Formats: sequence, structure tokens, C-alpha cells
Amino acid sequence: MNKINFFLIFLIVSFSESQQNSLRKKHPYKHKNLIGEWIFESMTTIKKSKRKEITILYKDRKNIEKLNFKDSGAIVFNVLNDGIKKNGEGVWYAENDYLTIIVDSDTTYGTYTIKELKLTLVINYEKTEKSYEYDTVIKYNKAK
Repeated sequence: MNKINFFLIFLIVSFSESQQNSLRKKHPYKHKNLIGEWIFESMTTIKKSKRKEITILYKDRKNIEKLNFKDSGAIVFNVLNDGIKKNGEGVWYAENDYLTIIVDSDTTYGTYTIKELKLTLVINYEKTEKSYEYDTVIKYNKAK
């Protein structure tokens, strides 16, 4: 009888533990998917002036970018833009679909999605006295 009770308790505990682990795996923090290195693919800028203007920039020899989101909240970037190198570090914070990146005195707010190892950042810039409102959509692939 003791063996049967022990076996039943063991079975129930094992079953409940396996259910809890599967739930944890299915619902990780979304921002954990950001961790790691991302390689720039394209940037689309949509200027909302009197006449909508769309500019697309693709990765090439003179335009390369890598972002590395660290688990610590640090972000490391390596950029080559029109042949000009810029490297640096900052911090990042994500909550739900929103992403904040702070580098030096610049703060960027946007939204992000990750589908099939592709990261899409959407950044909205409001109209100012010097510029029109515009949106920027930046796409990255997860480094292998």
C-alpha cells in the first residue's frame, strides 16, 4: 500500500511539474527574444509631408550595422554608414512591444516585433519646427 501511495504522489508531482515547465517555455518574457546579435538588412523612412516621401536604404558595402542586445540591459552597436564608422554602447529596455534605447544623450522610443528570426523596429518621429513627421522601419536578421 505504501508503494502505491508513494507511486501516486510521485506521479502527481511529476505531472504537475512537467505542466508548469511547459507553461514557462511557451510564455517566456517577449524581450528575451531580443538578446543576441542582429544584422541590419534595410531601413525604410516615410516622411509625412504634403507629399508622402519614401526612402529605402539596403545593406551594402558602405552601410553595415550590427546590434548586440545584452541580457544585462546593455546594447553594443557597430555601424558603417556611408563609409563612416561608429561604434558604441548604450542601454535598452523593453516592455510589451515597446523598446527604448539610450545612447549618450540620445533616447529612441519605438515598437518592435520578432518573427522567424527577423527583428523589425518601428520608430515614430513627431513634427517639429525644423522637420516633418516621419516613421522609420528598420529590419534586422538574427546573427547565426
